[in-house]
Amino acid sequence: MKEKFIITAIERVIMVMETDYLGDNISFSRDLKSNEIIFHFSGLATVYFNDTVLETKPNSIRFLPRGKASKYDVQLHERGECIDVFFQTDSPISSEALVIAASQNEKLGMLFKKLFAAWVGKGDGYYFESLSILYKIFAELQNDNYVPRSHYARIKPAIDRIRDRFLSEELSISELATACGIKESYFLRLFKEKFGISPKKYIIQLKINHACELLRLQRYSVTQIAEMCGFSDVYFFSRQFKQYMGITPTEFIKKYRSQS
Repeated sequence: MKEKFIITAIERVIMVMETDYLGDNISFSRDLKSNEIIFHFSGLATVYFNDTVLETKPNSIRFLPRGKASKYDVQLHERGECIDVFFQTDSPISSEALVIAASQNEKLGMLFKKLFAAWVGKGDGYYFESLSILYKIFAELQNDNYVPRSHYARIKPAIDRIRDRFLSEELSISELATACGIKESYFLRLFKEKFGISPKKYIIQLKINHACELLRLQRYSVTQIAEMCGFSDVYFFSRQFKQYMGITPTEFIKKYRSQS
């Protein structure tokens, strides 16, 4: 995420309650007309955005960049509440979606609530007050030094390797850390700061995400898809699929057919 940018517009600020969700598996428009920064006060979800898999949990912050996305799906594991800010900037902040791990979560949560209150209150000068609070949020994030760009650059070789080979190879932590030229413990810390989960869970989620795409094609059996996604045991694949998606592969196919 860039360190310097100008917020050219706040378009809307909304609060999403537990009762506002229409389902536990949601596919959003793949054309984001605004940047979004979201504070999750409660709930658990897995977000599939392009090739990135993100885990959101209570007191986490999710950023989504403006632009076209090849994929934007959310799987809710536990419904919760969040505040979502839609805004524009003079230049792209980041080309990637990310979950921000910040230490000042309570303070940031209060700022999001203050921003929402100012926006919906529509009092005198509310827009400039809202703009000021949003700048303050980004200032807090930069002061907290959540994931410096130099840190992301350190683990990018591993991320590239995972995305290129997650279907064809078993990638070890040792191999990924070596690709980055850093110690395993340091690699694990930086990876979790970036994605909020371990490399092992990240790889499994990429496989499950790919399995969903294959299941939607309705050309292959569950056993074939398990093998194509690198699972030697179809029963283990089915258990992992249900853990991450909330339903079995067979149930996923039936649900997809009923919606198509």
